[in-house]
Amino acid sequence: MTDNTSIDRRRFLQATGGAASAVAVAGCLGGGGEGDTETDTTTAGSTDTATEKTTRSQEDREKLDKTFQLINATMSTLDPIKATDTASGTVIQQVFDALMNYPNGEVEVEPLLAKDVEVSEDFRTYTINLKEGVKYHNGDTVTAQDVVYSFERLAASENSRRDYFILAYAMNVEHETDSDGNYVPGSLNMEAVDDTTFEMTLTKPFASTLEMLAYTSFSVIPEGIVGDIDGYDGEMSHSEFATENPVGAGPFKFENWETNTQASVVRNDDYHGPVPFVAGVHWQVITDPDASYNYGQNKNSDLASMPTSKYDPSKVKIETTDDKGRKIGTYGPMRNGETANYLQYATINTFYIGLNAKNVPAPVRKAIAYAMNQKEGVDQVFKGRGQAAYHLTPPGIYPGQAPAYTEHAKNNYPYGYNTTDLESARQIMEDAGYGPNNKYEVTFTTYQSDTWQGLGKILRDKLSSAHVNMKLEEAPFSTLLNRGRQGNLAAYSLGWIMDWPAPDNFLGQMVPKLTDTSEGAKGFYLDWDDAEGDASQRAADAWQTVQDNPEPTEEAQQKRNEAYVTMEEAMWEDMVLLPTYHSVSERFAYDWVDMPRTGAAGGSRMKFNNVYLNDRS
Repeated sequence: MTDNTSIDRRRFLQATGGAASAVAVAGCLGGGGEGDTETDTTTAGSTDTATEKTTRSQEDREKLDKTFQLINATMSTLDPIKATDTASGTVIQQVFDALMNYPNGEVEVEPLLAKDVEVSEDFRTYTINLKEGVKYHNGDTVTAQDVVYSFERLAASENSRRDYFILAYAMNVEHETDSDGNYVPGSLNMEAVDDTTFEMTLTKPFASTLEMLAYTSFSVIPEGIVGDIDGYDGEMSHSEFATENPVGAGPFKFENWETNTQASVVRNDDYHGPVPFVAGVHWQVITDPDASYNYGQNKNSDLASMPTSKYDPSKVKIETTDDKGRKIGTYGPMRNGETANYLQYATINTFYIGLNAKNVPAPVRKAIAYAMNQKEGVDQVFKGRGQAAYHLTPPGIYPGQAPAYTEHAKNNYPYGYNTTDLESARQIMEDAGYGPNNKYEVTFTTYQSDTWQGLGKILRDKLSSAHVNMKLEEAPFSTLLNRGRQGNLAAYSLGWIMDWPAPDNFLGQMVPKLTDTSEGAKGFYLDWDDAEGDASQRAADAWQTVQDNPEPTEEAQQKRNEAYVTMEEAMWEDMVLLPTYHSVSERFAYDWVDMPRTGAAGGSRMKFNNVYLNDRS
């Protein structure tokens, strides 16, 4: 399915009840995670067991003093409403709780801080009853007033980078706007009915509301702890909250964060859910793939990093495939002589080359697309650890899923399906006035990744004969994001991992006006609104169709599906975003690690309270 269209969700039962929705992704390659991401298969992870030791006695639990050692990329913030990158989101997931949750990274959401949810007959009003007695790390009790405050911060704070999730482009909670169309602070139609009952009303239905409430931007924090919205002076500065003292209600308490070095959290013994079996989690921030690999091979990390440059497909031995399509087996022996427990799982993601329309002329953008052979890149550069991408929407949530995805790409992709078409690349450049003595120079900026640089070299060599001189550069991930928001990129590598499992989460980043870097680019950094022709307007009109048909019904979904395809085709026409591959997620766990298998929402959606570490060898 492409959206959550169940109309049986008028009452979401208690946490021990069933799941709200399901997206069928087993057996097809998609992605998983959170917003902008640099994560590819070089650092993704998996396990070989679904065992959850939640029945251990408290006495036994107190003896478990081991720290879960991991590797992370560069983090940007610990404020849930400001984070857009997977590295930050992974830590935030441990410190904060939202109303809903993707358990173990599954795509079927269940209540977390919520006890149950009631939905009105018109799918617009949500009444959420909270668990009673849940405590924050500072000892305060979680209340419905905190939810109101947290959601208002998401909508109104100058620190929020996800305000559109709750406003016009996703949930669309009823609110007022000023004459310029900006949100009027304090006007969200939501209230704390009492200390444990929260109610909100949407302008119109949104099929993925419950899934959205599991996103980390909707994490609940103590009312008034930060004074960055009207009516609150704040108990601490935003800087302190976002870097030194984030206070949540999650399974782990924040301990420390040294920028570009490390971060750590410790067990929350008063957690309202299963109390963690590990004493804490420590992330070593390592951006160099070789250094990450060496760190894991020296057993400094409980999960071994496996950059593609070190990956040997012949060392994968699959022993079984579970009912969700996850492949379970071993990998090894590794350099250190150990054989890791291996799991490969489909997640919901797309990695792409962004082509800023303001900075790269249309003929050059299209020449790059003609030169690209997505399958060649997956096979030669990424060693088969993924699937060639032709749509921004991953196969698992594409309208009609993987078969329809493939059929549409084979029959309609204009730049050559699984092939390089340098003749067309040369022709389009020559028609634009370029030639051997008049090449166009473009810089392709990647985050620090040997694989993306390897793909860039292949493109650079091919484009040389098509009158394009491509220069390659690397930038730290956080630097790349900042440059992108400022419009200071031409061609660049990035990826998008689901915030909620529906096409609008991906294509919503492509709404032309949201890509305007002069406005800070709330979507991708493409300046699509500056492209010539009418394709961007067709995309904008199609997005309006999505907005006009939000109901969780089959009729509305069909209209959305048609609009999604229109947006994909408009993107192809202007070639402001070149889909490259959908990564397959993997994790290489040492034998002493016992943790649940990861679901299609990905590892960054997992809480680590069910991780158990045996004695390290």
